[in-house]
Amino acid sequence: MPEYQVEEWHGEECVSSQATNADDPLSAVEKVTGQRVSPRALQEHWFRVVDEDARSTHEFSVEDGGAAADFAK
Repeated sequence: MPEYQVEEWHGEECVSSQATNADDPLSAVEKVTGQRVSPRALQEHWFRVVDEDARSTHEFSVEDGGAAADFAK
């Protein structure tokens, strides 16, 4: 399984980052947040998943749009 770097962002500030192994970027961010996510659509609270092997980034946000949580814990 590839390793992904999942970064939590508030606006343009990265507030946490953690590495995780997953089958794909979507699975990686859902594993870290414990919630369903969708492609980012201009939300203030969002996640960037970096795949350094494939040299790609992916942006997601939590689907329910609920209150921000600290996913770094």
